[in-house]
This record gives sequence, C-alpha cells and structure tokens, in this order.
Amino acid sequence: MTILQEKTKIDTILALLPEKAALEIERLARGRRGGLSAIREIRIRRSGVCSIVIGRESLRLFAEIDSEEMATLVDRLTDGAMYAHRDSISSGYISMWGGIRVGICGRAAYDGGRLVGVGDMSSLLFRIPTGECAFGEELYSVFCSGIGQGMLIYSPPGVGKTTALRSLAARVGSGNRPLRVAVVDERCEFDPSDFSGCEVDILSGYKRSLGVEIATRTLSPELIIIDEIGAEDGEALLQVVKCGLPIVATAHAGSKAELLSRPSLKGLFDLSVFSMAVGISCSDGKYALTVDKL
Repeated sequence: MTILQEKTKIDTILALLPEKAALEIERLARGRRGGLSAIREIRIRRSGVCSIVIGRESLRLFAEIDSEEMATLVDRLTDGAMYAHRDSISSGYISMWGGIRVGICGRAAYDGGRLVGVGDMSSLLFRIPTGECAFGEELYSVFCSGIGQGMLIYSPPGVGKTTALRSLAARVGSGNRPLRVAVVDERCEFDPSDFSGCEVDILSGYKRSLGVEIATRTLSPELIIIDEIGAEDGEALLQVVKCGLPIVATAHAGSKAELLSRPSLKGLFDLSVFSMAVGISCSDGKYALTVDKL
C-alpha cells in the first residue's frame, strides 16, 4: 500500500466527519511525522472524548460531537441505508471501501434472544489498515519452512494479525514462484487494489464457512487465508484439509497456552487443521514471533 493510497483512505474518512473534527485531525497530523498517512485509528464518541492514534501516539481531540452530528455521520457512513449493513452491524462493525473497518458501539436490539441490530450509536472506531508489516519477511520464512501445512497466527487484539495476513497473502502470491491464494474476507478488511499484481483472489463479505467452500470448489487455490476463525468453521476447514490445501488463519490469544485452552478452537486442533502456531508480540514498538509445532 502506497502513502498516496493511505492518504486517500484518510481523506475518505475525513469527508464523512463533522467539519470541526476533520479540521482538528488535519491540524494534529501536520505536526507529526508521517502526517495523515500515519493515522491508524480515529475514534468518535457522541457527547464524549474523541481521539486519534497516529503512529504509536494517542491524541485527544477538543471537538465534541453532538447527537445530530453523530446521526449525520452514521447516515453518511451507511449511504442512508442502514438496513443494507444490518448483518455486519449486528456483528459490531461496518465495512468501508479500501479495507477500512468501523467498530460500532450502541444499544443492542434482541428478538427471541437473538441479536438483530444495533441502534442509538454512541461511538465509532475507524481503523485504517496499513500495508506495512514489520515482521513480514520473517513470517514468510516461517510459512516457507512448513509450506504445504496449516498455520495459525495468534496475538491479543490490535497487535497486527490482519496486517500480517495481508503481508503474507501479497508475499506468497507474488515473486518468481507465486502460489494461488484465496482470501476469505468476511469483514471486508482486504482491499483488492492492494493485490493487483499478485496471484490473490479475495472473497469479500462471505461467511467464512461458505467462502472456504466456494474458494475450494471454484478458484483452484493453493493456499486459503482466513481471518479470525471460530468453532463454527471446523467442518468447512476439515474439508479443505482433506483436499490437500493448507490454511493460514488467525485467532485472538495472548499465549500458546491460552490459544490451546480456547473451547471454540478445540475442535480445529482435534482435527489437526493446523500444524504450527505463530504468536505475535510487541514491546516498545518492537515485534517478535514465537513459532511452535501443534
């Protein structure tokens, strides 16, 4: 991803925001290294504290967003058609162009014990993806060491799992001997334009189990990549393994022990879907990988 592409994504978000917030964000960014392209998060709270994360620095905004401005922002974000986003909203996010995911917080609505929607939104978190991965080559080397085998990447939230997947997909799907990569991108966090020169196909918005089935049956991939797997994906992944296809996926966990103790993943481990686990950790801006056999 180029700096120009990142700026374009930031500009898209700023155009949605109330003018006072957009102008303050631009002013803050001008005084920081990297400027607008270094912004990683924008958090908007109704009648509360708004903030941005630029580089590794969190900065509070003075701008306050009232109820009317928040309603206008949500309407712009959904193109005036919230119903079209009801499934993702019920899962806690809205997807934008370019792999931008907007986390939402509001009032949950249930029907018969099932979450059917979220209204009265009180905060929005815009997460701007970056193509930069500090450990991309190291992760690629780990993948190559077990090529043809499944790999599960884990870390606590916000450490860089999705960025790692983007980097790995691009690296594996390019070069002198690229593999055909199919990415099942349920949350629309992969921007197809980032992979224009790669052997990478992206199934955007598909439920993971259905996306895996379609990719296996119709795209002839040599590697399938999935973000944030769960227990409900077990049967679909097993069918892929039976076809001889390796899978690279991610999961939330702070350690290998925590990963292995997660009940939602036990079935996948029992099925031997993954042969290695790769943990990502970050301290003082320095990343480290921990590789273990499963």
